Amino acid sequence: MSPHCCWNSDLDSMAQCHRLQPGDEDLLNNRTRRIREKCFDCQNFLRDMEELGPQGHRDIPELFHLAVDELKRRRIQNQFLQSDLEARNREFQFLHEVSSTIQSSLDLDEIISLALTAITAGQGFGLNRAILLLVDKERRNLEGYVAVGPRRREDASRIWQEIEENRFSLQEMAQRFFEQKIASEKEVFRDLLDCLSVPLDDSDHPFIETLNSGESRLIHNLPEEPGMPADQVAALEVAEIILVPLKSRSRRVGLLLADNIINTRPISQHDLASLETFALPVSFAIERAALHEQLQEELDKAKEANRLLAEQQELILRMEKMALVGKMVSHFSHNVRNPLTIIGGFARSLGKNIPEQDNRRHFIESIVRETRKLEEFLNEALSYSDDLFPTLDEWDINHLVRTVHGELRDELNRLGINSRMELGQALPQIRIDFKQLSYCVRAVINNAIDAMPNGGLLTLATYQQDQQICIFVQDSGYGIGPEELENFRKPFSTPAGKTAGLSLSLCARIVESHGGSLQIESEPGQGTRVRVCIPLP
Repeated sequence: MSPHCCWNSDLDSMAQCHRLQPGDEDLLNNRTRRIREKCFDCQNFLRDMEELGPQGHRDIPELFHLAVDELKRRRIQNQFLQSDLEARNREFQFLHEVSSTIQSSLDLDEIISLALTAITAGQGFGLNRAILLLVDKERRNLEGYVAVGPRRREDASRIWQEIEENRFSLQEMAQRFFEQKIASEKEVFRDLLDCLSVPLDDSDHPFIETLNSGESRLIHNLPEEPGMPADQVAALEVAEIILVPLKSRSRRVGLLLADNIINTRPISQHDLASLETFALPVSFAIERAALHEQLQEELDKAKEANRLLAEQQELILRMEKMALVGKMVSHFSHNVRNPLTIIGGFARSLGKNIPEQDNRRHFIESIVRETRKLEEFLNEALSYSDDLFPTLDEWDINHLVRTVHGELRDELNRLGINSRMELGQALPQIRIDFKQLSYCVRAVINNAIDAMPNGGLLTLATYQQDQQICIFVQDSGYGIGPEELENFRKPFSTPAGKTAGLSLSLCARIVESHGGSLQIESEPGQGTRVRVCIPLP
């Protein structure tokens, strides 16, 4: 027996070897196993081997073979540990890279694309399919958001072949999925995502139970899982699945599902632990992106509120200006109406007493005609000043044009102006203030009449363009100069000396109050074209 240990003898009791502990009773009579498991790590054994030296021992050959076998076993074990260490280092580097990218993004779909691609890619966790369920904004349901992976085996072959041929990196695959495929993948898996949606108050459901507990689960037999509906089991088509809750502090974010639906490789506890570690930065990133999206929505609402407030302030200011204009027009009209009525009445009385052969009758009739026109203008101005905002109702635009044209037909015939009507057929009705828009069309036609004192051609047309109903008026008169045309919203004088721009300026305001537009095109000597367009409801 060696001076220090008992490796070369049979033991009668565990007390003879200080390396044996309770539970090692089966090593008493199994010397080979005892040498492998206990002696090779014993300091007394190593000291005995040094003291044996060259004199040898009868058990040295056996001991040599045992040492060689143990060396091979430990070398294999070291290689396995080295390979596992390299895999862990790659996984750590991968997690660091993906987490850094996720934390730098504020786009929800971009974060989800990278996370799910990392779960399903060979360079990542290498699972076949990943499904993300998110808590809705009302926090009432856990809803299917998106899934990544092949839907069928033939899809898997095509996807994996494409990856093999193009040799995409993880970042490239994630970016490609985000830019090209996330919307289509939502539609491909739409039936599955809808089927997996669960109310948050269904606490007996495995999804909600996992989300509430905050602990990941590896389910080996999904059909036998208590509380799992049969339709959802059939939709998932797998027996083994990972459930990883996504939580940000105490706030529930969603649930991550992962499985190997194609290759049916067993899911290990290592897969579960890796996904659980990966879920933490993903949860915070998704929550941050959702909060950023919510903040952006609130910011847009604030901007819209500020815009509406500015419009209201502008509207109030405009109302004040219009009220002032209305008072001025009313004061002006009342002061002009009395003398105008006296002039018109006196002229009519004179006209009755003058024979038709008398040359003076022509001048009297001109006075009567002009006073009547001025009275109509005053009535219209007063009517407009009383109605600062349009009273809208459904009207046929062709009826409006025919009515205004009928009122001015006598004047057109007297001046030798021919009229051409090109009214559109089956035009939809539009919401307008009939009185105000009639004034606008009448003012445009009156300007055309003033521009054709020696006769000409007046064209009236209506038509639909895009989502607008348009009224087109064209004359063959002397036209409007470029400077006056550019500032037609301000009063200007025509070559005949009349302030034609006064009515057009008022017309522009009327059309704008209807949400429409007034466009004027003219060249001196070539006539004028006016287009009034009102949007459809």
